[in-house]
Amino acid sequence: MYTDEIIESVGGFGRFQIAMLGMIFGVKMVIAWSMIMMSFAGVAPDWWCTPHGVDPYNVSYRDNTTFQQCHGVDNSSCTYVYSDEMNTVINQWNLVCDKDTVGPTLTSIQMIGVMVGAFLGGQSADVIGRKKTYYLSMLLHGVSNLVAAFSVSWQMFATLRFFIGCGIGIYLSTSYPYAMEFVGTKWRSVCSSLPIWMTGVGCMALATWLQPDWYYQHIINAALHIPFFLGWFFVPESLRWLAVQGRLGEAEEVVDQMSRYNRRQKSPNTAQLLKQVAEEEKILRASGTKYTYLDLYKGWSMFRKSVVIQFLWACMSLVYYGLSFGVGSLSGNLYLNIFLMGIVELPGTCLLFLVANKIGRRWTSFVYFGAASISAFAIPVVSIYVDADKQGSIITGLALVCKLGIGVGWGAVQILSSETYPTVIRNLGFGAANTTSRIGGIISPYIFSGKKGDVFVPFMVVGSTMAVCAGLAMLLEETTGRPLGDTMVVKGDNSKARTAENKTPDTDSNVHNPEKQIDYLSCSSTKL
Repeated sequence: MYTDEIIESVGGFGRFQIAMLGMIFGVKMVIAWSMIMMSFAGVAPDWWCTPHGVDPYNVSYRDNTTFQQCHGVDNSSCTYVYSDEMNTVINQWNLVCDKDTVGPTLTSIQMIGVMVGAFLGGQSADVIGRKKTYYLSMLLHGVSNLVAAFSVSWQMFATLRFFIGCGIGIYLSTSYPYAMEFVGTKWRSVCSSLPIWMTGVGCMALATWLQPDWYYQHIINAALHIPFFLGWFFVPESLRWLAVQGRLGEAEEVVDQMSRYNRRQKSPNTAQLLKQVAEEEKILRASGTKYTYLDLYKGWSMFRKSVVIQFLWACMSLVYYGLSFGVGSLSGNLYLNIFLMGIVELPGTCLLFLVANKIGRRWTSFVYFGAASISAFAIPVVSIYVDADKQGSIITGLALVCKLGIGVGWGAVQILSSETYPTVIRNLGFGAANTTSRIGGIISPYIFSGKKGDVFVPFMVVGSTMAVCAGLAMLLEETTGRPLGDTMVVKGDNSKARTAENKTPDTDSNVHNPEKQIDYLSCSSTKL
């Protein structure tokens, strides 16, 4: 691909790419912190329902008869008393008994926001650019977290969690393609191999253990955005996006910036290659081509891939966030379990770069999803045949293996999904996948919403869903080693991303003869 050749000429993975990944993905730690925060903020502390007229802090009344027991239809015959070991939104607004469904609903509202944000982010990044969309997501997310800390009712808090979710959704649909478009072909899987998400979850677990208060957690999260806003002054717009938009001068400035950071000379035909990308796009736009989400379904090949990718993401999200938000249902220390659920992905994610390049994206996904499915199905067996006093640690261990499988498998699918689409619709494709994944995320808080310790049905759902994910991953075509497409053309029943071998074509003859240009690209194209 022309832009791949340009990037490789100035260094496919040098100091520039390292700095870019640090700035773009660094904030992912804050995003993960915020996304999983409801696994703490939505947990009910130990509580008692003490009779009226009795000192609610009289510990003699804190026994099994008052422990988490709801009395009466409106629970007006007792006063709620909560353990002071943590302060969550549950005890903040008495979301127990007749309001016990509000907690999971708050998380679902957040995930609805993520879905809306993912939809908006995919379109916005292709219209106004990756950079502007990326920083708008940070601004929305940071401000919403700050205001949420001062919520005066659970309804206000729910509204703010929706906007927090919007910021998360826009970021998730924008950041990965944005960063990947600066990286050389063989280094793309690095973008999914960085253990930033689980680091953010681990930091959240540590922070909530040190300061178990939902109010301060939102303040801290908002403050962590500040250093990343400084990146606005030196993080450039996507080279590929500028090229397809015809902003060749700005695109070449980005190439110059990359060459300076990496201390490599840019290719002497850089301007010619950029012009070729712009001319291809100009030909398509002259024919009335304007990219929307509908382009993800044009031609049978693109339609099939888009449907498989989107359904796969919905299933992955259902399990991943179901386990994340349901960590309170596992036995043991809540903070330790949150930490382990996040950090367990670290070894597999660090190896993802090597494994995904060695055996391919599809097989990597299949292996990890298969491991997750087997471990999930093992948990109901343990709950039936293992003594109750020995179940806790075994179930927690198997749940961690399941989380490892879904987490690393998702990383491989992330690479596969982004490499499937050409630049002109890559953010649309990634945004659509993120949007549909939030359908699973919206449902996920209810998987483990039953009685604590009830694991049979939840993990049967998890195991079945992981088996489906393993099968869906194998329906996609392998993309390892393929150049990224920049433009696309629909011929008959097939959608093709236009790619070219790493050599300079006869620009003048191709540009002035569109039919010849399309034939040249078709004979060296990668079918999607």
